[in-house]
Amino acid sequence: MATFKFYTNSNLTAEFGGTITAVQNLDGTTGRQDFQLWLGSVAASKTLRVDSNPGVDQIALSVVDASPGSGHPASEIKLATTQGGLAGATGGAALNLGTTILSGTSNAVPFWVGVQDSTGVLGTSTELSCLTNLLRET
Repeated sequence: MATFKFYTNSNLTAEFGGTITAVQNLDGTTGRQDFQLWLGSVAASKTLRVDSNPGVDQIALSVVDASPGSGHPASEIKLATTQGGLAGATGGAALNLGTTILSGTSNAVPFWVGVQDSTGVLGTSTELSCLTNLLRET
């Protein structure tokens, strides 16, 4: 059973439910909305690495568009390890989180998600998601 999960707080007590709610003005005046998340595990003595080349390849977080050409483009989402880094991040680009993540709250990896609506369309969009490459937990 996988113990590494996404959390909405640094002490890893609030699991991320999977949905970011970004309420934006239709006229585009809202600006980018930023959300901080953590990837970590509260289990003891666990390690997370990429399955294909453990300890060498980067654990990568990517924005995935399940329905390209409809709804919101992946380029509306920026990922960075700091909030300040969102300004220079490329929309839709993957974020490397390191080659190894150890369990424990002090080892959780924080990252930021910036959402900037470019469509001006009222509604709920569920076609965008953040996924990692195939990982191995030991």
